[in-house]
Amino acid sequence: WRSLPRASSHSSSLRFRLNNKHFSSLSPRAVASPPTQPSSDIAGVGDEVAEKLGFEKVSEEFIGECKSKAVLFKHKKTGAEVMSVSNDDENKVFGIVFRTPPKDSTGIPHILEHSVLCGSRKYPLKEPFVELLKGSLHTFLNAFTYPDRTCYPVASTNSKDFYNLVDVYLDAVFFPKCIEDFQTFQQEGWHYELNDPSEDITYKGVVFNEMKGVYSQPDNLLGRTAQQASALFPDNTYGVDSGGDPLVIPKLTFEEFKEFHRKYYHPSNARIWFYGDDDPSERLRILSEYLDMFDASTAPNESKVEPQKLFSEPVRIVEKYPAGDGGDLKKKHMVCLNWLLSDKPLDLQTELTLGFLDHLLLGTPASPLRKVLLESGLGDAIIGGGVEDELLQPQFSIGLKGVSDDDIPKVEELIMSSLRKLAEEGFDTEAVEASMNTIEFSLRENNTGSFPRGLSLMLRSMGKWIYDMDPFEPLKYEQPLLDLKARIAEEGSKAVFSPLIEKFILNNPHCVTIEMQPDPEKASRDEAAEKETLEKVKASMTEEDLAELARATEELKLKQETPDPPEALKCVPSLSLHDIPKEPIRIPTEVGDINGVKVLQHDLFTNDVLYSEVVFDMSSLKQELLPLVPLFW
Repeated sequence: WRSLPRASSHSSSLRFRLNNKHFSSLSPRAVASPPTQPSSDIAGVGDEVAEKLGFEKVSEEFIGECKSKAVLFKHKKTGAEVMSVSNDDENKVFGIVFRTPPKDSTGIPHILEHSVLCGSRKYPLKEPFVELLKGSLHTFLNAFTYPDRTCYPVASTNSKDFYNLVDVYLDAVFFPKCIEDFQTFQQEGWHYELNDPSEDITYKGVVFNEMKGVYSQPDNLLGRTAQQASALFPDNTYGVDSGGDPLVIPKLTFEEFKEFHRKYYHPSNARIWFYGDDDPSERLRILSEYLDMFDASTAPNESKVEPQKLFSEPVRIVEKYPAGDGGDLKKKHMVCLNWLLSDKPLDLQTELTLGFLDHLLLGTPASPLRKVLLESGLGDAIIGGGVEDELLQPQFSIGLKGVSDDDIPKVEELIMSSLRKLAEEGFDTEAVEASMNTIEFSLRENNTGSFPRGLSLMLRSMGKWIYDMDPFEPLKYEQPLLDLKARIAEEGSKAVFSPLIEKFILNNPHCVTIEMQPDPEKASRDEAAEKETLEKVKASMTEEDLAELARATEELKLKQETPDPPEALKCVPSLSLHDIPKEPIRIPTEVGDINGVKVLQHDLFTNDVLYSEVVFDMSSLKQELLPLVPLFW
């Protein structure tokens, strides 16, 4: 579950930077070049085929940055939007995303994300994905709950396996068993548990237990306090917790849970993403089988996220957090300054420039704002994620934890004075150039590790698409990057970055300062309050009620422990040996010679990044000298 943008460690948060600013500070220089030309061998879908399957083509673009043909389709009957990205990447990605803005902190989006994966119409098992994984070659399978949307992505390099996973996911989100099965709601959400009428009643539930853990962590509490109703977002959906507040989760009813699915888990409210080297016509065929079962709904209007209006004056909030008895509690305070940067989405150029500014301020150990805070001795570690823009409106957060009570005002003044100084003096020229090279290299390489590249691109695109904006725009950084470089060369970096610091931070009244104070008794008070609530619940029950609750508790446990019947297991698709290619994928290799030295050359699309590796034969070296070789690195 992803409650806040800063928690999305693997999503491409800012459109033009990867993985929350984790750039290498020693990246080689990369030079911008003209976009890659469209490849003629990328398969497409003919207009007639699309029409026959019930889709109309909205727009089509070649994205040179990822050497892909991207086509946006609309399902004519329901209005479902489909982004079909075709290229030669064997790691195929599918994702279906629903806009799911909650109205309270009962955690419906989060509980539903868990529950739809507990069996469906075609796959009536308790956990079809557990069985599916036994015979799958998936490279990714998960689900995320954001504050305003829920994502179901999957990836595989094997076509048959990929389409199996797509089918299971589509059936899970559109036809889940959970909307008719109260016990799944109890198991994944919350329920009263009573093993014996003479014992105490307790709360149980997967999401309830998970969120109790989340709400016990000081850093998480700080993030939630900043985000929610009393702070940055008092007037829109971001003011509540889509993951669920343990104090509020038990107020959720099964009827509300079912209604949320009916309203939002509908093709009219869906954005669907395909990426990779599979047949784009087959993608639409699979989708049409599901989407054609539905009529258009009003969900897109009901799920729209309204922007938060900006404050006219700053706000200060002081909260307690549960702290252990150990250590000096006076030095365990936290303080964080949070700004909502705009009351509407920013234009592409401003967004890109803010991303660079964020990297200049905080992206490396030598970045001035990071450095001055860490070297001040006023706190133990930096908190706040800098610029976060996965939601409708961008925000900026910075602070320190491990702060002495007396030093809270000093931290606030240090942050503001450092920002004022940077606005007045600008950044070091070499730092600007290094930041530019680092970010450009990261964008070009798009190195997502074991995380599928197509999924990284999907999450980046979704940051605009989910708000009815252009899904192609976040995928294209080449021209905005050239424009920004030209502007810095012409006007100087101070003229580019200083006005942003002044407008969005120094002169922005929508600032919320959060101070978190350690309280060693808070955890025990919270537990006592929960116990008192449950004692009142038990006192209100008759003997028959208590006997029935004990019986229901036993019945739920029995269901959880009972394995799926063999006939249900047979419905789960799996791969056979025939579905697995016998030949490995061949990397193109050209063997050459330069001055008697063998050179292997691999002609692959790397987006203008050159990788070179020089290997020395060390077999002639005495073994005892090998440990000294690193001295020559």
